[in-house]
Amino acid sequence: WQPVLFILAGLLIFYPPLFNGLFFNPQMFISHIITSIIFSLVLFYRIRHKDYVLLRSPLDWAILAYAGAYLLSLVGAVQQGEAIYGFLKALNYFMVYWVVTRVARSYRLVRELLKFLVAGGLVVAVIGILAAVGYSDYPGAYENGVIMSTLQYSNTMAAYLAVMILIGVTLVQQEKTIWLKVVYSLANYLMAVAVLGALSKGAWIILIGGALLLLIGLPGMYRLKSLYHLGLVIGIAGVVYSRFAAAIVAADANQALIYVSLGFLLAVIGVIVWEVLEKLWKSQRLAPVIITVTVAALAVAGILALGNQVVQSDDVTREISGLLDLESSSYTARAEFMRCAVEIVKDHPIIGAGAGGWEALYRQYQNYSYWTTETHSHFLQVWVETGTVGLLAFLAMWLILLFYIFRIYKAKRKEEDQSHWILSWGIASGALALGAHAAIDFDLSIPAMCMVLWSLLALGNSLYNESSPAPAASSRQKPAYAWVQMGVAGLLVVLLLVSGSKYLYALNQANLAEKDMLELSQENNVRQQVELLNQASVKYNKAAKSDPCNGQYLTSLSTVNTNFFAFLHQQGLPEADQIRSQVVKDIDRAGELRPYDINSLTILINNAARLGHTEGLISLGQKSIK
Repeated sequence: WQPVLFILAGLLIFYPPLFNGLFFNPQMFISHIITSIIFSLVLFYRIRHKDYVLLRSPLDWAILAYAGAYLLSLVGAVQQGEAIYGFLKALNYFMVYWVVTRVARSYRLVRELLKFLVAGGLVVAVIGILAAVGYSDYPGAYENGVIMSTLQYSNTMAAYLAVMILIGVTLVQQEKTIWLKVVYSLANYLMAVAVLGALSKGAWIILIGGALLLLIGLPGMYRLKSLYHLGLVIGIAGVVYSRFAAAIVAADANQALIYVSLGFLLAVIGVIVWEVLEKLWKSQRLAPVIITVTVAALAVAGILALGNQVVQSDDVTREISGLLDLESSSYTARAEFMRCAVEIVKDHPIIGAGAGGWEALYRQYQNYSYWTTETHSHFLQVWVETGTVGLLAFLAMWLILLFYIFRIYKAKRKEEDQSHWILSWGIASGALALGAHAAIDFDLSIPAMCMVLWSLLALGNSLYNESSPAPAASSRQKPAYAWVQMGVAGLLVVLLLVSGSKYLYALNQANLAEKDMLELSQENNVRQQVELLNQASVKYNKAAKSDPCNGQYLTSLSTVNTNFFAFLHQQGLPEADQIRSQVVKDIDRAGELRPYDINSLTILINNAARLGHTEGLISLGQKSIK
């Protein structure tokens, strides 16, 4: 069972970035089902081995508290349906974290799971590069000269790949087999090309800041080794990118791939060169000086090569100039978003406005007209959605991670083998770099990025548990308390599994109903029109019953049944009054569920007017004005 569970845990953290980052509901609902099943399998395995502890470490408690804050926010949520979705996402993240920390219980297993993360980054980079040259038709992977790959947002894709490069360089330190070192270097090189192709200022901040953080914490020779491998892949990507981009503009896909392949060759040569240098280091007295000078020269050459290519690329030059322009629209807009977020928090300070609260409320606080669905700072987003309770839980996660790293450093710094510390610090550097960027962008509003971050936290937790001199808490607790924990775990599984299944069913029914309405618009036969209206009504009704807090389903149902009412009323049929009565209830309920959704309110106002529902018109009109 253990190898099977390990592979399932690896796949659980590998696939999320590949499906639009799970940003859209269909993929997220499927993810709920997958996560709950894998969680239940790992839970059953732990119970078989008499491990009844659901929460063992402070980080376990903090991450469950984060999900609990989203549950608590339902009390004051301004859009109930979105708030429920937000809670289920947070619960999903907790389960991913729990699975990873329970499966990767040793240094070796942590290192192996990191390979799944890097593999995911490699696939994302390859899809983006292939989309740029026209060999992949993944929707939105390459647009207007910018690589966005499967995440469909260039900043987040680049930030994700920058973190994966840091993890990849960390894994190179741990590897003894030269062909695997070559594989890691090739993966890092491809990810670096995709990062450059994203034209993202934030990604460069992460890569540079994360690299400095990584280098500062590594001991002696490992620092030099990391500097070499970072300089190698970034330098080669810099040499290749401008020619690659020019070939794409010229619509010469073969030429673009030739340049990428040339980078492969340079990366392989670079790994071999390092292997020779490292052997010299170990065998000769003068070698350290020679190697230090060589690495420094290569690093400078890589920076100059990258700089040369940057100068040749107008897009990249524009991005870098924007990075230093504090009055650019990117900075001023974020400052305004953050001001709005703080104002919302003042009105919802304790438990927040629930997930979806920012999008619902920000128009009431903005100083000028703009449109955005995200706060562009996850710390503020959490504060808006879950109040001070959720923000404290989120901050606790970071503080506990820093505490863990400090304790690992104290426990491992005197050991001759520094592998444990290097892996811990690499994970921490990646997590901290991603967290820093999430403070100024909405990376963590994309569920896959939360799963990546929560996975890194879980792996850091596992390394801490292994290195901690204090014995781990006993899993053989008193039966009553143990079964309470297992009962809670079982309840969480059922909640996520049933919710994911019901919501996915509702979404499928709503999609089928939309097809019926599209067919209706093209149908001239009256009898067939009535049949299509009836079919759409039945399907939207099923959707609304399976997901009763989704106001959009009720809004669509009210539109279908308003049309149905109009037809029956024209025919003078008595069923019209019965349908009108039900539609009035649906309109009022939909208005309560989405009181800040101007699009839904506009539709509902139109339906209320057609029905002559005067009270509803007044109520919906007041909501629209607000």
